[in-house]
Amino acid sequence: MSTSNLTDVEQKVLDILAPGGLLTLDTLARCTGRQVWEVRRAANSLRMKNLAWANRRGQWSAS
Repeated sequence: MSTSNLTDVEQKVLDILAPGGLLTLDTLARCTGRQVWEVRRAANSLRMKNLAWANRRGQWSAS
């Protein structure tokens, strides 16, 4: 899937997740300078687009 159709917040979240590792929504919010609810919405959208996933502990990673 092309990433050209991502929102600004989705792209920022994906850029942070891309290097690897597992990050919580709180960490992603701090790194992006966005509110947790914005990051949650973006992360869930990325999951629906198969670009990110979360484990049972709520830690996110790029797909």
